[in-house]
Amino acid sequence: MKNQKSNEIAEKILDVLSTRQSSSLRGIASEIGLSSTWLRKQILIMRKAGLIQSWQLVLNPLSHQQRIFFLLLKTNPNEPLVVDELLGYYNQHSLSSLEGITGDFSLMCRFHFPNATEFLNSLDHLYELIGETGFQKYQMVEVIKVHKEQGFPVPTLERQLKADELKIILEIQKFGETCDLPPSTYEIAKKLQDNQPAIYRKLKRWKNENFILGYSVFTPYWLEKFIHTYIQVKAPLGKYNSTIDFCIEDNRVRNIYRTNQEYSLLLKTRHPNLSDLNIFLKILYQKAEVEDTLTMIVLDFLRNN
Repeated sequence: MKNQKSNEIAEKILDVLSTRQSSSLRGIASEIGLSSTWLRKQILIMRKAGLIQSWQLVLNPLSHQQRIFFLLLKTNPNEPLVVDELLGYYNQHSLSSLEGITGDFSLMCRFHFPNATEFLNSLDHLYELIGETGFQKYQMVEVIKVHKEQGFPVPTLERQLKADELKIILEIQKFGETCDLPPSTYEIAKKLQDNQPAIYRKLKRWKNENFILGYSVFTPYWLEKFIHTYIQVKAPLGKYNSTIDFCIEDNRVRNIYRTNQEYSLLLKTRHPNLSDLNIFLKILYQKAEVEDTLTMIVLDFLRNN
């Protein structure tokens, strides 16, 4: 009973940490309704147990110039060099996730590129890689717009981040990988050799301007506890907005992408079990008025960022 209670507390804390609005420990404790001293102790226990691996800013994908596309690739376990080549050739900024999936394809790769030149250069490399596979079967899915990112709705922006602003945010992201607790503005300022009031003002301004959607945590526990899926959705013409609105409100939908495909919505979802996935698909057809869906269950997380 005690272990069950402890698991429930840990899951509650992880749930809040995954989509929180505050960056401070006191603010997180306020969201949960518990003391910051108690929460600090619990987080340190979870960090030591490996349930928490890093602290993250959830950045608005529209905040800086980038092209996002997915590569669905057919391969087989006898071609491990394909995965090795992808992980070795691309860093986490360009290849942010690589997952094994069910269905007509076996790998789902999510790429980010800052300009058309890097995008085209990568296409040359990817085509060479695809040519070396036995199936030579693939699908390129270009993202036209992101509507939801890691559980946060994505608003439009009045401007994009400047290069020096983006550099600071990426440095904060990297610093968050090493911290046991959510990094405070004092710790960030010390790490970046800046002053605390300046860092506080910058983070507050970027949050108010919707560059920072919120704060999150990377935990392998969510990867193990939930069934994760990619769902390609085909909706009737003129019905896409209502489908997007429905998916933004549903907490099971973590990411929503508008793409250049006939099945022009790509959802990333998570479910406690297959029954919940089945229920979600039924509701999606009923309330969102979709015509068809293609569901791919994630089997393996080869890279997840």
